[in-house]
Amino acid sequence: MGIYPQSLLFERPWQDFFFYYPFLWLDMPSIWERIAKKQYQQFSPEINLDGYPQYYLQNFHYQTNGYLSHMSANLYDLQVEILFNGMGDAMGRRILAPLKQELEGLKRESGEKMRVLDVACGTGVTLKLIRAAITSASLFGIDLSPTYLRKANDMLAANYEELPQLLQANAEELPYRDNYFHGVTCVFLFHELPPVVRGKAIAEMFRVMKPGGVLVICDSIQRRDSPELLTMMDNFPAIFHEPYYQSYINDDLEQRLYDAGFEQIRTENHFVSKYWVARKKG
Repeated sequence: MGIYPQSLLFERPWQDFFFYYPFLWLDMPSIWERIAKKQYQQFSPEINLDGYPQYYLQNFHYQTNGYLSHMSANLYDLQVEILFNGMGDAMGRRILAPLKQELEGLKRESGEKMRVLDVACGTGVTLKLIRAAITSASLFGIDLSPTYLRKANDMLAANYEELPQLLQANAEELPYRDNYFHGVTCVFLFHELPPVVRGKAIAEMFRVMKPGGVLVICDSIQRRDSPELLTMMDNFPAIFHEPYYQSYINDDLEQRLYDAGFEQIRTENHFVSKYWVARKKG
């Protein structure tokens, strides 16, 4: 369909994955001990925890040092692909079609160079996908983890001449002026936020978006979407230490989007992922 180049289907860092795969197993004794002792907010002494919100200081997925170590950043994408049986990238790529279609319409109307922000950009995988699909856009990314941003910077700098502008920042308080971005994306963040923070993050995305702009969210399915998977959803928080997942699967994100001012909201479900596409009134 011409949404992105076919080469994107095969551009995984396999050499990187093979190198770090043994480290997954070497870390397992620490993970098992953490599970047995129910130590879900445990960090190494050298990790600086100052300035991070308390809800972020979690060993999400029981991973050592949460999102705040270099090793966590190196293992994360491999862990995601293992968790989703190789479907992690495929789920992320589904944001590209609605994002590209909406931005092409905006560009025809305004003639401006499109600006796209990826909230909680992590290791930069979503920004890489967007760059491949929308080559002329200016890309921006924010994340709370300095080590993940460093990983993103290294990966993106190796592949593209125009490096996305990356900042360490909180989705609750985006460091951008009002009405600036034509597009905002967010992949697998909301299930790791407490309910009140979800609302703040959506309000901030609305604030920084230009009138007529588009928001595309990808996250986990929710309770009402797939009754046949309720057992999996109910067990997921305990199996992978996702402390805010249970509230997320019962949350009404569509209503949160309407409350923030978004309109033309539509949703889709694919595999175990859910997508929201919303517009800011032009």
